[in-house]
Amino acid sequence: MNYDFFTGASCSLLLLAAARIGISRYRHSGSTWLLVVICGALFYLLRPLFGSSHPLLDLLLALPVIVVPAAFWLFAHALCSDSQDFPRWGWWLIATDFAIDLASHLNLHPAFYVIAQPFKLALIGAGLNTLLQQLHSDLVAERRQLRVALLIAIGGYMLIVVFAEFAFSYHQVPRGVPTLHVVLVSILTFASSLWLLALSPRALEESLPPAIEPVAESLATQAEPATLDQPQRQLLEKLQTHMSSGGYRHTGLTIRSLAEQLDAREHVLRVLINRHLGYRNFNEYLNQFRIDEASRRLADPDEAHLPVLTIALDIGYRSLSPFNAAFKRRHECTPTEYRREKLPA
Repeated sequence: MNYDFFTGASCSLLLLAAARIGISRYRHSGSTWLLVVICGALFYLLRPLFGSSHPLLDLLLALPVIVVPAAFWLFAHALCSDSQDFPRWGWWLIATDFAIDLASHLNLHPAFYVIAQPFKLALIGAGLNTLLQQLHSDLVAERRQLRVALLIAIGGYMLIVVFAEFAFSYHQVPRGVPTLHVVLVSILTFASSLWLLALSPRALEESLPPAIEPVAESLATQAEPATLDQPQRQLLEKLQTHMSSGGYRHTGLTIRSLAEQLDAREHVLRVLINRHLGYRNFNEYLNQFRIDEASRRLADPDEAHLPVLTIALDIGYRSLSPFNAAFKRRHECTPTEYRREKLPA
């Protein structure tokens, strides 16, 4: 009875959160994947109530659950990677996981169940790694809070569930564990719904990129100047002077070290770059200056003898790979191709 009560409470909260997210689904990319995660959690809680008397019904209830790790990774990517496409190899990993998990649920061979567990952990781990990447460089306060919440609550919970399911598949589930599990889920969903619906109702809207506008248009919209007080104007002038004089060339420059160089408080500088200049990530802000300089130098005949790596290191990159990625996002070609176009032999 307690299990049914807490299951019903959790499902009600999940439906409430799904309705709230669904309202803004068409305005923000990535919301759909969060809805898939919520739907999978809902079906995961409901499956024990239906039993497994009919194989087809059990499979239909299992399908939304199977895709939860992949949807978690895709949502994390949509949340954190403003201007990067989801990696192609990621789709292959997701497709392989789905095929193996489906074979496991169809009982084609016992080995499929064992093989499916590492793939689940890999997808969840990829999602957690995406949330961790450039966490400190994230300039959107609401998104940083959401990242941490997802890392601790959702990611941690999913890892525990995968390990527990694998362990209990070979041993009898101790009495009271299912009820304890659904109670913890109720607490987690209540806390998430309270934060999403009451404490920070605009968290998702502020965190997720727009679904329709291109990145350039989105930045232009966000970069509309806000009203600044005198200290903020002074800090903005110091920032612009510092960056114009080459402050962005410091290798490993972080928002914290930049704040120290400007003798400013870090959170004030974050807000200034995010809300006034319109940047959601500190590295993207740095890339604007670095790629501008690299473009000039690659098109300069006097520097045609310099290797691309030398220019990348001069403007603050640690290696060629991140420079190439940032340059290609701007110009849709590699630095070598850009130089060849600007300086034909």
